[in-house]
Amino acid sequence: MAFVNSFSNNSNPTSIIRKQSGSYIPHIHDIHPPPFTVGYVLEVSRAVNGRNITSYNTFMKRIIWILVIAALAGAAAFSLMRYTPIEPVAPIEPSPDLPKQLTKPVETQKPQREPAIKPKPVIPESKPVENGALEEPAVELFPVALKNYSYAFWLNGWKKNLNDKSADILSFETGHYGLTLDLSDFGKTRFSLLNDKADYTEALREDTKRISGLDPVELVIKVNVDGRIFRAVTCQAGIDQGVKKLQAARLWESGQLVQHYDLIGLVFKDDSGLELSCEGKLDIVVWPNSLALNLELAPEQSGWSNAKIGMQFNDWHTEKTISGAWETGAKKQFRIACDLNGREKVKNGIAIQLNTPQNQNFPVEFDDVYNCYFAKISKRDLKRRWKTGYTDIREYDEFDISIENSNGNTYVPFQLDLSNPGNITGLCPILCLKDGTPTGIPVQLSKNWHHEGLGAYLRAYALIPAKQGASNYKLRIAYGFYGTLPSASHAQLSLIGWGKDGAHGNNGRWDQLAIGCWGETICFDMDMSCVENVITDVRLLMTRNGRTGGKWTWTDAGWGGDWMNLRDNHDQKLYFTELKTAYVSQGPCLTEVHYDGYYGSEREVDLKATVRTLRTDDYARTFLSFNYTFTKPVSATDGWLFKMGKTSRLVTPEVAYGNIDGLIKEHKVPSRLDKGEVYLKQTELTGNGPWWVAFPGAYKVDGKDWGTGSRALVIRSYEALLDGKTYTNPTISFPVYRVESRGNINLDMILTPPKGVKEFQPGDTVAFEAEWITLPRIADDYYGPNEIFRKHLAKYPRSWKSVYREALGNNLKVQTVGGTVKQSYPIIIEATRSDDIQVKIAGGVGVVPIRFEGLESANYALYQVVGSKRSKLDQSVHGNDFWQTRYDPKSNTYSLTFNLPLDGLRTSGWILRAD
Repeated sequence: MAFVNSFSNNSNPTSIIRKQSGSYIPHIHDIHPPPFTVGYVLEVSRAVNGRNITSYNTFMKRIIWILVIAALAGAAAFSLMRYTPIEPVAPIEPSPDLPKQLTKPVETQKPQREPAIKPKPVIPESKPVENGALEEPAVELFPVALKNYSYAFWLNGWKKNLNDKSADILSFETGHYGLTLDLSDFGKTRFSLLNDKADYTEALREDTKRISGLDPVELVIKVNVDGRIFRAVTCQAGIDQGVKKLQAARLWESGQLVQHYDLIGLVFKDDSGLELSCEGKLDIVVWPNSLALNLELAPEQSGWSNAKIGMQFNDWHTEKTISGAWETGAKKQFRIACDLNGREKVKNGIAIQLNTPQNQNFPVEFDDVYNCYFAKISKRDLKRRWKTGYTDIREYDEFDISIENSNGNTYVPFQLDLSNPGNITGLCPILCLKDGTPTGIPVQLSKNWHHEGLGAYLRAYALIPAKQGASNYKLRIAYGFYGTLPSASHAQLSLIGWGKDGAHGNNGRWDQLAIGCWGETICFDMDMSCVENVITDVRLLMTRNGRTGGKWTWTDAGWGGDWMNLRDNHDQKLYFTELKTAYVSQGPCLTEVHYDGYYGSEREVDLKATVRTLRTDDYARTFLSFNYTFTKPVSATDGWLFKMGKTSRLVTPEVAYGNIDGLIKEHKVPSRLDKGEVYLKQTELTGNGPWWVAFPGAYKVDGKDWGTGSRALVIRSYEALLDGKTYTNPTISFPVYRVESRGNINLDMILTPPKGVKEFQPGDTVAFEAEWITLPRIADDYYGPNEIFRKHLAKYPRSWKSVYREALGNNLKVQTVGGTVKQSYPIIIEATRSDDIQVKIAGGVGVVPIRFEGLESANYALYQVVGSKRSKLDQSVHGNDFWQTRYDPKSNTYSLTFNLPLDGLRTSGWILRAD
C-alpha cells in the first residue's frame, strides 16, 4: 500500500537494491585495482611532496577503487543477511473452506499508488516566552506531531464514597500544557506550559507527574452590575452533595485530540458574599495547543442595565459592555481563545473546501466556540444513494477535503459535526489520501444519540497536516462494513440528554464498542457515573430470533460485568482515581484503548488496562488486559478481580469450565438456590491455559423479539504474585445474582483472589488477559456469512464446545522472520528489518487481527503463501478499504493492521512486503 507523502518537502527517496534471478549480490566485472600497500602510500607521499601529480592522481584513483569495493562487499553481505530466511515459511495447502474472494493472485495486481517517502524525524523544540505562549519553531510536518494529544480526567475520581472529602478537580493534560480546575473554588485554578518530550502513551504512563507542579493562575469571570462586581467562584458541581454531584460537569467530547466539558450553574459572588441571580455556564474546549473558554450568561429574576462582562485567564482577557437593558432569561455568549505556539495564525491564510461525490459543497468556517475549522452538516442536508439506519450498510459517507494554505506548514484543527449519520451506533471516521489509502492521521470519534434537541450526531476531530499550498484528503466514515467485513469501532459516547428530561444523574465517561452498526457490542461506564460497575450493555453480532427473526438490529447477550471490586478499611468500594484514557486506535480493523489510574482515594491499587475489539464476521470478541499492582494493604474478602454478570431476566441452566485440553466440569444448575448464595465456591481452573468459562443454553425471559445468546470468558494468561508466592491458575466462583420466575436461576461468574488469600499486600501484583465473547444459541439465529461457524452451530447448538473452539483454536503459535512476536492473539509483530517480514501461523478461528509495528513507511502489502504461490490479500470494496494505518511520532514509524481469514487452516503463511 503506497503512501504518497505530503508531509515533508525535503525528504529524499532512498534507493533499493532489488533481488534479481534469485541472487542478491551485485555482479562486478573487470575490476583490477592496483596493489595498495604501506610502501605504496609512502611512495605516493614522497611523490606528492615532490609535486609528482601523476603519482598522486594514480593514488587517488586507487583510493576510490578501494572504497567502491568495500561498499559493494558491505552491500552484498547486508543483502545476504536481509534476505536469508532463518526458517522458511512452509507451503500450506489451501482449505476448501477458505473464502476465496478475500485473496487475489499476485499476477493480477497492478501498481495503484506511488511509493511513499519516509519523513525525516525532526521534532522541533519549543521555548517559553514572556506572554505565556510558546515561541513558534519552524514546523516540520509529520502525519502526527509528537505533542498533538490531550487528556481529561478527574484527579480524585468522578464517583466517591460519602466519607471522601477530597477536592473535585477536573484535570486537562496536553502535549503543551496542563490545567486543573477545583470546582468548589475557581481561585485554585492552576496552569503551566509543559516543555518535555513525552508522547501520547508516555504521558499516560507518567500518571499525573507531568501536571503535579502546575502554577497558580488567574481565572477571572466577572459581571459588573450597577457598579457591583460579581466573580464566578464555583459551579453547581462544586456545591452539590452526594455520589453523583459531578453530573453538572458534563462531558461532551473526549479523545486523543479534544476535550470538551461544560460546567453548568455558575455561582457569582461579590466581595461581601452576596450572590448574583443569574444562569451561567462555562464551556471548556481543550486542544493540544489551545484552550477556548466560552461563557453563556443570562439574568434571572430581574434584568440588568449596562452590564459589563470581563474574562481573564493568565494573560488572555476580554471585556464587553452590554449597552442598555439586558432582559431576564436572554442568554448572551462571551469567550476568550488562549492560543499557544503561534496557534492563532491558523485562523488566517487557510481556506478549506468540503465536497462529496454527489458534488455537494459544505461551507467550512473558523468557529470561535470550538476554536477550529468547523463543518456543520445538518439533518437531511447530506444526499446519499444508499439506505441508512438498521441495515447492512456497505457504503461510506465520503468527504473530499481541500486545504489551501498561504502560511507555512501547519496542522489545521478541524471538526466535522455530522447530524443524522448513516447509523450512529457503529461508525468509524478514517482520514485517507484521495484514493482512499489510510494516512495514519488520527480522527477522534466522539458522538451522542441521547440529546433530544440535537439528535444523533458525530463530532469527528482532526489536526490535519497542511503544507504551504494545496493539500488534499478524503474523510471516509465506515458504518456496517469496512471492505468485505463488519467494521470495528471504539467510541466515546456522550450521555448528555439520556434519561427522563435528560437528567439521569450521569454525564461522565462512557465508552461504547461496536462491530458493525447494529447496536452496541459492549459498553464501559468508566466514570461509573450511571451504575456501580464498569461493564454494562453486552450484545451479539449478526444474531436474530430464529430463522424468521429481524436482521441488522439490536440483540441481548446479558447485561453487566465489572473489573476489580475490592473494599477499603472502611468497608467502602474502591472507586477510580486519576483514571486517564488513551484512545490509541478507534477502528476500523482493531481498536485499542488504554486505561491508566488507581483504585481508591488513597491510591491503594495501581491499574493498567487495555481494551480491544476487531473487524470480523462470525461473533463478537472483546479483548481485555489487566495489571493490578497493590500499593497498600487491601482486604481480599468478598471481592473479585473480574466479574461477568449482574443481568436481570436471564436464566443460566448450565455452567461449564475447562482448559486447553477440554472440559474440566459441566454442571446442571439446580432450581433450589437463593439470591446471594454461592452455588460453586472458589474453584481453581486446573491444567494449562487458556482456561474458559461458559453458560451453555443461557436465555432471556424478557419477552423481547430480538436475537439472544450466551456470554463466555476465555482467560488466555494469568499470573498473581502475592506475598512472595506465585499463582498461575485462575480461581472462579458462581454466586446467584437473582432467582427468576418459576425457580429459574441466574448465576454470575467472578474471578476471585486465589483460595486462602485474605489480604493483598503492598507490592502484590495480578495480571491476566481475557476475552469476552458472545455466541448465538443455534445456527438459525446466526445470519452472518461465515459458513464454517454456521456449520459448527448446527452441529453443536447451545454448547460449551463453541467456547472451547475459540479458546483452543485461537491459542495461536506464531513464528516470524524479520520481526519479533510481541503478542500471539491478537497478533502483534514488531518489525526488525525494513524488507520482507515472513509469518507462519498455526491455528486460527474466524478472522484474526494482525498488526505490524515499527515499519519505516506505510508502503507494504500483505501476501498469503499457498503452496508455491503468493496471493495478495484484498478485501477491498471501494478501494484501499481493508487495512488500518497508524503513525507513531516518537519512533517515526508506522503500524499496519489487517484481518486474516484463518478459518479452516491448520497453518498459514504470510509475507508483508514493501509495495
